[in-house]
Amino acid sequence: MPTSDFRRFLPSARRACASVAASGLVLGLATTTAGAAPAQTAPASSVAAAATEFLDPAFIQEGTASAHGGQLVLWGDTRQAYNAAPDFPAALPDGVLAVGMSTSYSTLLVLRSDGLVDTYGQDRVDGPNLPAPPAGTEYTAVSAEAGRLLRSDGVVVTTSGQAAMTPPAGMTYTAISGSYAVRSDGMLAPTEGPAATCPELHDPGSGLRYTAVSAETSVYTWAALRSDGALVYCEELIEGSRSTVVEPPAGTTFIGVDLGRGEALGATADGQVVSSTGEHRAAAPAGRSIVSLSAMHDEQGAAVLDDGSILSWGLDGQAADAPQVPADRAVFSAVSDDDGYHSHWAIMVGDPVPIEVTVEPTLPADRPLRVTDVVRLDVTATLSDGTAAPGQVSTNVQAPDGQIQVLAPEPASTGTAELRLWNRHHEQVGTHTADVTFSGSPYVTTVVETPLDFIGPSPVALVTSGPTTWHQGAPNTLCFTLATDDGSPLWWTRDGQAIVRVDGDPDQVYEVIEPSSPGSSSTCARSLGLRPGTYTAHFEYEGWGEADSASWTGQVVVLAPAVTRVESDLPTSWRYGEMPDVVWADVTSNGAVPIGSAYLEVDNLRFGSGAQLDAAGRGRLWIGSSAELIPGTYLMAVAYQGGSGFRASRLERTVTVEPGVFTTTTPTITGTAKVGSTLTAVPGTWSPTPTNYRYVWKIDGVAVTGATSSTFTVPASAAGKRITATVTGLKQYYESSATSGPTATIAPGTFTAPQPTIGGVRQVGKTLTVNRGTWAPTPSSVTYVWKANGATISTRTTSTFVVPASALGKRLTVTVTGSRAGYTTKSVASGQTAAIAPGTFTAPRPTISGTTRVGSTLTVTRGTWSPAPSSVNYVWKADGAYLETRRDNRFVIPSRARGKHLTVTVVGSRAGYTTKSVASYRTAAIR
Repeated sequence: MPTSDFRRFLPSARRACASVAASGLVLGLATTTAGAAPAQTAPASSVAAAATEFLDPAFIQEGTASAHGGQLVLWGDTRQAYNAAPDFPAALPDGVLAVGMSTSYSTLLVLRSDGLVDTYGQDRVDGPNLPAPPAGTEYTAVSAEAGRLLRSDGVVVTTSGQAAMTPPAGMTYTAISGSYAVRSDGMLAPTEGPAATCPELHDPGSGLRYTAVSAETSVYTWAALRSDGALVYCEELIEGSRSTVVEPPAGTTFIGVDLGRGEALGATADGQVVSSTGEHRAAAPAGRSIVSLSAMHDEQGAAVLDDGSILSWGLDGQAADAPQVPADRAVFSAVSDDDGYHSHWAIMVGDPVPIEVTVEPTLPADRPLRVTDVVRLDVTATLSDGTAAPGQVSTNVQAPDGQIQVLAPEPASTGTAELRLWNRHHEQVGTHTADVTFSGSPYVTTVVETPLDFIGPSPVALVTSGPTTWHQGAPNTLCFTLATDDGSPLWWTRDGQAIVRVDGDPDQVYEVIEPSSPGSSSTCARSLGLRPGTYTAHFEYEGWGEADSASWTGQVVVLAPAVTRVESDLPTSWRYGEMPDVVWADVTSNGAVPIGSAYLEVDNLRFGSGAQLDAAGRGRLWIGSSAELIPGTYLMAVAYQGGSGFRASRLERTVTVEPGVFTTTTPTITGTAKVGSTLTAVPGTWSPTPTNYRYVWKIDGVAVTGATSSTFTVPASAAGKRITATVTGLKQYYESSATSGPTATIAPGTFTAPQPTIGGVRQVGKTLTVNRGTWAPTPSSVTYVWKANGATISTRTTSTFVVPASALGKRLTVTVTGSRAGYTTKSVASGQTAAIAPGTFTAPRPTISGTTRVGSTLTVTRGTWSPAPSSVNYVWKADGAYLETRRDNRFVIPSRARGKHLTVTVVGSRAGYTTKSVASYRTAAIR
């Protein structure tokens, strides 16, 4: 829209807005939580009706031109933004409007109605204007994220005018953002080549086109609108990328897109704002459409509606502050975000807003204004209703001879600024004119001229305030009082305006210290460095002119440095952890009280914090914050630094740092005081906490070798005695022990033992075995007492027992008795066995040897019997008929056995055993 068309619109629009303001309805911000529908920002139908007369409801993508241009407005957290970057844009020249903008952190690109582009922030070059496009072309879009400009011939250039992307033959670029551009064939083209993210989606598909794109440069994340009304979102990940196609809500399409931090937002044709995650962030009031969209961060954002109002969501605090413009001018066509400062930009439709600027100089009340004065100018900028107008102030000071000094711009983030015109800004006598210019879009740039009449300086009186006698090395010597007659400031604009010259001194000229403030009247020469002696000195002060200059000549005496002595309360020893926080140093001399500083040394190195001596020559040396000295011996010194007319001196002492001592409660011993029990030493409470403990156990005061753990098993040797435990805390640089009280007298130990059991066959001659079980502790000696029907039959020291014949038919028990030094002897009886059965022999078949003939002697071999029988009989038979029983194993064959076969039966017997008979095989027939 031409500028003239805007101007034709403004009167009627302002009248409409003014009527709304009068009825209490004012355009503003509506802030909601993420996902909730915002409050309507301009509910008045009259405002909407007036706005729709000139606001095109079509969506304007960030960085592209709107038909409704105007002035830039900073809103949200404006104070931080103005203070951080005082070169924010001023109102555009008459007849020029901002028609589009793009932001990235603190960088702002502005597309102007005259075809130029301005830049502010990090990418700013010489002046705000970027190079103009070639003749016959104009800029049609800007992208602050990548620092790219799109020309009407379809070429993408940098902010310096150099070609960045040239479209393929027969094509042009139609949209740009970040690292991407949209080609005229509807495909997406990355500015950095084919390595960009989601390359499979750069072609939107058959019959489809991309119509808009919003992208980043630092990462290849992008969001684009497809001609079918869908939103395509590609997110770069650490490895690879992830794409999402977001379909618009039913019955509508996406018409605009903006990439935020962690999500993309799409504006729909029916006024909804939908995230790439599918969540609804905001919605326009019924009947309103969205014409500009800004995705911010943390689910925050803002949009411009077709009635010129701004709605926002998720914003709070200063970030939600409305643009500071009159209510009747609160009609906006675009919005963008500067998330570097939590501030935002908008384009206010129309010409700049007039403001009232006042400049108030602060002048002397009871004397004329002199060239030595510092003049303060208080600048205030307000709207017609008194609301502060933020901006910046620049000042030019024109001297009577026409020369101009340009002062650095000052921010006026709250509509006020305080300027200082120092004497170097107005050195000439006469009238100086301060041209104060207030600027800041969307406000009309306003210049206020302030004339200031300066006369020459006041005469200066010079009086010496001493000292004229000092010790060699004193810092402030030869002090003077300079004062103007009317109390105006001294003229002091450069070094060397006051000097001291000394006759006979090779250095000759000494510079005098500048007063601490322009009105100060006391100043001293720096240390003159003269050796002891008497000198003639000259003081010369050169003011603005002859009227305020002064000089002095006199005699000075320099004395030798005074001898000093140091005394201190530095102790000669302490324990680790008890190092004193403060050491006092007392310095005296043979004359005046010494001045200067004292410090502490450890092994010739500075330690702790030094201190300036007070009026009594005392210094408080802080060492508590220094590293603790570890145990050892050190050479420490309290040193006086000397200088200032006094000789250095020191007090040296040998200091011993002993190991630190724990504070602790008395250790205790838990457990039963008897042999074999386990005692435990409980250390108690220690401070500081040890990293470990060491234990020494003692029996009647004698340490037990090897007993160094927290537990101790009472030995037999302790019976009848008492036990103590000494606990030593272990921690670096600490060493101390504590001993428990003694236990009760140690009682003898007691065994724990189960009932023994008897194993084996309960039969005469068999071996029984005793299983005594596990005794605690193990006895050193054990006896086994066997009883048959309660009568002792054997006492043994082994666990085995052969059942004797005397036990036949009886029941056996065994009593196990254990003993050990320091323990009470313990006896445990088993249960009874079953009645003992008779024993049984094991015997082989006997054999017969000899000649089987009548009259011959046969011999029987019975073999080995187990056990051996106590008596044996040999029973001879002939063909089964009894012949004879014998006691020996020999047999003479009788005649009656002729023709028969002989056998012998061996019969064995033994007390407690069942008698056993074993028959041999038959012999051959007897001859």
